[in-house]
Amino acid sequence: MNVLLSRKDTVRLLILSELVSKKEANQRDIARKLRLTPQAISEHFKELVSAGLVRVVHKGFYEVTDKGVEWLTKNLFDLHVFSEELVKKLYSKSIVAIASGNLKENSKVLYWYSDGFIFAKEVSDGNGNGIALMSAQDGEDVLIKPLEGFEPPGKGEIIIVKVPDVGEGGSRKVDYEEFSKLIKSNPKKIVVALGVEALISCRKIMVEPIFFGSKEVCIEAAHHGCGVIVVCTESMLDSLLVSLVDENLVFEIISFQKK
Repeated sequence: MNVLLSRKDTVRLLILSELVSKKEANQRDIARKLRLTPQAISEHFKELVSAGLVRVVHKGFYEVTDKGVEWLTKNLFDLHVFSEELVKKLYSKSIVAIASGNLKENSKVLYWYSDGFIFAKEVSDGNGNGIALMSAQDGEDVLIKPLEGFEPPGKGEIIIVKVPDVGEGGSRKVDYEEFSKLIKSNPKKIVVALGVEALISCRKIMVEPIFFGSKEVCIEAAHHGCGVIVVCTESMLDSLLVSLVDENLVFEIISFQKK
């Protein structure tokens, strides 16, 4: 990374960049832009010409040679790799949130957990806990730089609804009025189903639950602070409970079986 360690190479890169980006550029204009004295810019151009990186077009005007383009390309690529790695490290300490309202880049925000997700909103009283690293519209994903410690979410509530095995009546034995009330009163909870009988019970009240990988979804969602309703066929209940206990997750069991 000589271009960052050597002032001469840094100035060389800036001069070559100016010559490439402009159709015609002279010493005076470049000196003014880079805040160099006429004597200093003259010395730099003498070295560039001597190194074969630029050639004189006419008095005071220059263009980059193929060798100069090659030198510039290599050093710009090195800078790109360096900056990309650095940005990745900086972003790895950032948080991806969902914008609650429109956010402006560099504005102070308050971010918090809700229903398993992180949300962020702009604040004007200075009591925020992060900075928005980009602009975002309401509901968009946005990158947040934390300013202070952040309290992780508590574990989500898990409600288990038992459904009889098909040999014991299966979905036919569910009290759908009570089952539907539970679902409607918990609109933000994720609904998962373990077992075909549980899946059909959900579909009978027009709910399409997560079925494949449902146990893993339940555990991960609860750890992120999201509430879960697990509709579980009775023969699969013991296996589910063992997993929840192993994960130190709290749950309650409800049965809506018809009498």
